[in-house]
Amino acid sequence: MNKTLTNAVWKMRMQDDCLAGVGVNASLIASGGTAYQLYIPSRGCHNACIFCNYGFKHPVRQEQILKKVEHICRHLPADIETLILESSGSFLDDRELPEELQYQIMEIAARTDVYRVQIETHYKTVTGKKLEKILQILKDHEISFEFGLESTNMETLAIYNKDINVSEFFKLVQHCQELGIESSLNVLVGAPLLSIGEQLRDAINTIQDIMEKCPKSTDIVLFPINIKDYTLLKHMYNQGRYSIISHWEFIEVLEKIPREALNRIYVSWWGNRVNEFHGEDAIIHPQACENCKGKIMKFYNSFVNASSLEAKQRAVKEISKVSCACRMAYEQKKAAQKCNKTISQRLSDEIEIIEKELNLSPN
Repeated sequence: MNKTLTNAVWKMRMQDDCLAGVGVNASLIASGGTAYQLYIPSRGCHNACIFCNYGFKHPVRQEQILKKVEHICRHLPADIETLILESSGSFLDDRELPEELQYQIMEIAARTDVYRVQIETHYKTVTGKKLEKILQILKDHEISFEFGLESTNMETLAIYNKDINVSEFFKLVQHCQELGIESSLNVLVGAPLLSIGEQLRDAINTIQDIMEKCPKSTDIVLFPINIKDYTLLKHMYNQGRYSIISHWEFIEVLEKIPREALNRIYVSWWGNRVNEFHGEDAIIHPQACENCKGKIMKFYNSFVNASSLEAKQRAVKEISKVSCACRMAYEQKKAAQKCNKTISQRLSDEIEIIEKELNLSPN
């Protein structure tokens, strides 16, 4: 991680001094389809991705958390098939949640009738010891991990300030598969400092890399980038150096990826989620005009609930027929964008600007 970007991210997060959600010990969040997130607010992620606002202050009250988790797991929605264990960054990070608490929450989840238990965590928190314990506790459930990959391009990962070695990442995914644990990999669309064309290529190439280098059971969760309060991305947006992506860009990724990839793609955060603690206005979602927004929302719901590859293809084909002013504006903007500097130079320039704006010390 870059020191200046990391310091800037922490400075943004620390602006959230209202400690929203301080009394929340656990909550259940619908994430689309039959999946629900069991979210445990924690001390915060020690990674410093520019698009995340996971803070540092939420108290971890072990006894209260366990009581709340017990209550939630006794009253799960009837349609739930996947329970996602999630904290403010990485569920398996001992800095966020004590290791004992991680296992206690898993044991409660193991007593439910949920088909699949998924754990969202940074790939570096997955150790041999934890894999052994997870397999022991959740032996009667299908187990999977959700990892934030975002991109396989090192320049894009540098923009995100994301601490990932892609080769090691893919080796872990393969090792987990050999143990019978599947993986879902998050991919972001809309990296700052890139043109629309570069953003499209980055997402498509990342999907193709996953298809080629990961087990066939590896799912891909595609996210349009959201702008959240208390993030460095929000600061860049406020300063006029980042624009939220159009829904049409996200849809274009789905139009252009290989046909067989669609069957492994899930979509999330297209505008169907609000900030758990700060409310609806704390997240800026992708853009669409009033003429097409309803059709686009209908498309996302159709895609998420599609039961076959053919149904996903039909949903993409139908939305591709829609024409409106904002789609035309998106196409014009994409065609007009020109980048005269390399991505590395753009990032270097951005870091210099951020240092001055936030009064940060350089590396």
